[in-house]
Amino acid sequence: MDPMDFFKQKDGFPFNGMPQPEYSPEKIYEMKKMVKQYQSVLNDDFWGDIHGLGTNKKKKVQMIPYEIWENDQNYYLSVICPGLQDRNHAKIFFHNDQVLTLKIKHHSIKPIGAVALVSSDLPQKPYEREIFLQKSVVTSDYSSTYENGILTYTFKKVNDEFEIPFDF
Repeated sequence: MDPMDFFKQKDGFPFNGMPQPEYSPEKIYEMKKMVKQYQSVLNDDFWGDIHGLGTNKKKKVQMIPYEIWENDQNYYLSVICPGLQDRNHAKIFFHNDQVLTLKIKHHSIKPIGAVALVSSDLPQKPYEREIFLQKSVVTSDYSSTYENGILTYTFKKVNDEFEIPFDF
């Protein structure tokens, strides 16, 4: 007997004798829905938590903390940003007299003798953060200082008080 005769038979190997399934559009839709549910659970966050098997690095949200202080005349915006080479690497842009965007560019701190950067938690792009002030400030007149890793901006408050003239 020729070995190929087995494959040529009506019920031969592998698929000739298998029943052919029929799938309705509803069944296919249900399978597609099930696959989406699995993908939503078994995503890169899931696999990344299991011994680093994720395919993509998690994007870390970089937070640069700040505080806003005030007195009668000024607002003080204190931003913690250690390793800033120069306070000119931090810029502010006013959207109006109560909303500003702070943009900070961190630079890697390369030790003497180091050749390649292996890992870094410092943002590699300029970091931007929108900050809201409770009251209006004078956008054209402010100052900044940088000391011990803390960048402090001083903004003069706009005098909202106005006098209503009374004629007696």
